[in-house]
Amino acid sequence: MYRRTFCLIGIALVAAIAQAPPSAGRGNPLSSKNPALPANLFTSASTLAHTSLRHEWVDIPMGKEKLHTWIEYPAGEAKAPLVLLMHYDAGLDDLQRAVADQLAADGLIADAPDVLSGLGPKGGNYDSFSYPDEALRTLAGMKPEEALRRFKIAFDYGMKLPRANGKGANLGCGIGGTNSFRFAAEAPTLSAAVVFYGMPPDPAEMARIHAPVLGLYGGDDSAVVATIEPTAALMKKLGKSYQSHIYPGATHFFMSYQVEGRNGEAVAQAWPAAVAFLKQALK
Repeated sequence: MYRRTFCLIGIALVAAIAQAPPSAGRGNPLSSKNPALPANLFTSASTLAHTSLRHEWVDIPMGKEKLHTWIEYPAGEAKAPLVLLMHYDAGLDDLQRAVADQLAADGLIADAPDVLSGLGPKGGNYDSFSYPDEALRTLAGMKPEEALRRFKIAFDYGMKLPRANGKGANLGCGIGGTNSFRFAAEAPTLSAAVVFYGMPPDPAEMARIHAPVLGLYGGDDSAVVATIEPTAALMKKLGKSYQSHIYPGATHFFMSYQVEGRNGEAVAQAWPAAVAFLKQALK
């Protein structure tokens, strides 16, 4: 098992840590978490270790296998909307579970399935991979239809949780964002979909979307940014709701690498926008 972070974090990040004065404390974005935003690479593990929110692993029946799923609840016992968290390319690591923790802190039930369940060494889950690149390759080789099938199983389970209030949405980053957009065409009861720097589905899939979609993108992510205008035009033509925001100077994976360039600035704007969008749609 490996520590669930990327091994290569970039020279700029290492230099930032080395140069940060000991007294930086809360002012150092590498070593402190803004309570209103998801944790970064450096604070995700401690965020999970110190959360006061109720959380649990459940193994959802999936044919002959089990779908290992992290579920985290808002404070209190009141019913709440469900958000299906569709993990990014590297798998359901600490960073992604810290996103689930933030969703719960924002008053939403976070339902985060490990799509690599049963696909690791000796039939293990995400945490059975020895190295991050092994998990990346395995997920990259999964057919989109299989990923969506697994997410659908987790969504249906989550919607039946005792504290779920019957309304559900989804959110994902990277490949999770792509799956989030596609899932909006597969789940007719979905109330909203949030896409962090994901690619759009094909026109036939877009035609089946009923839920409003919010896309959040980094301005320096040229391959993804090139899809936004055509997507907006087609969604409008199809009579679908699609909003998008582009954050100048932000890169792909800006939610993960929050101290790179203007990524932190993007996260500070994009996360509140995503939560506000979800809460409006899930009323």
